[in-house]
Amino acid sequence: MYTLERNRFVLVQHIAAGFCAAGGEFIYTYRLLKLEVQQLTRIRCATTGLIIAAGIIVFTALSFIGPISADAQQVIRIFINGSEINSDVQPVIINSRTMVPIRAISEGLGMNVEWDGVNRQVLISNPALDLIEDNSGEDIIPTDGDLTIMGMSTVSAEALKQIMLANNPQAPADLPELYLQIAKDYGIRGDVAFCQAAKETGWWRYGGLVQAYQNNYCGLGATGSPATGNEDLRGADSSRVWFAEGVHGAIFKTRADGVEAHIQHLYAYTSKSALPAGKTLVDPRFILVSRGIASTWSDLDGRWAVPGVGYGQSILNDYYAQAGQSSSSETETMTQAEKIEQLEKENQLLKLEVLRLQKLVQ
Repeated sequence: MYTLERNRFVLVQHIAAGFCAAGGEFIYTYRLLKLEVQQLTRIRCATTGLIIAAGIIVFTALSFIGPISADAQQVIRIFINGSEINSDVQPVIINSRTMVPIRAISEGLGMNVEWDGVNRQVLISNPALDLIEDNSGEDIIPTDGDLTIMGMSTVSAEALKQIMLANNPQAPADLPELYLQIAKDYGIRGDVAFCQAAKETGWWRYGGLVQAYQNNYCGLGATGSPATGNEDLRGADSSRVWFAEGVHGAIFKTRADGVEAHIQHLYAYTSKSALPAGKTLVDPRFILVSRGIASTWSDLDGRWAVPGVGYGQSILNDYYAQAGQSSSSETETMTQAEKIEQLEKENQLLKLEVLRLQKLVQ
């Protein structure tokens, strides 16, 4: 770690192991496989070095675009998952080594940053994992809805499926996995997005303007008036989404298309970046959103739903809390042998990941 004018920097290599260069752009990737769902990820940067306590995937696509020589005068730009991070303290290059402000990056990932002046340590913790209390029986989410929209899912597809079928045995069984897989590509919390869909559809019982066959899980285009069939798709793929005369809201070809449109709409609210590489627009209302206007689920109040008082909190307290309790029960029912087997598998995956990263830096 390096201190310059009371600002603390850390070597980019300490954050990201392995990089890929393409023209003037460098992409650094650091991955830690999940060893324990409820374990707190904690990074300690001290004068003696950087100590990383393994917990979850911390950085998934951290890229730095800018000069690579000490003589260059251009500003170094920091991107996390495609979104640019603005910082009052600019990255610096010292002796050809890129140093980045650790607070800006950590807070950009939704982490808490503390300075321990006595021991001269920077303590970084992931608040998303702090939400789960061991055997406490309390809510696993903050009551004020202050949970970021972007982040990793912590509830498994199986736990989401159990709580979904408990509320509606006729709900599509593949939806939990679709939400987790698709949301991961956008850096969105797929488990919470799934719970938002549960709220919007009444656990996929519908009963409102939107019908089940539309594969529309968040009411996209359902404005209160039926469609004419001539609505502007605003760049969305017409082979995957369309409107029909007399039907309220958009119609999506497949369940996966409906899920991706929902995730894209959340992405529009929380990010100012373009869609991830290789993704096609399927949300016909994507460009109508004021980009990056909401960073937490409570920020959706009065925006996603009007007036929407308590909308984000309800997603977390009334739906996500159930899913989290189901996930905890799922873990508790595992036998000792099953837990050991799971840890052995994760250990093997971790070893493979280490080998992959070593090859990248050779």
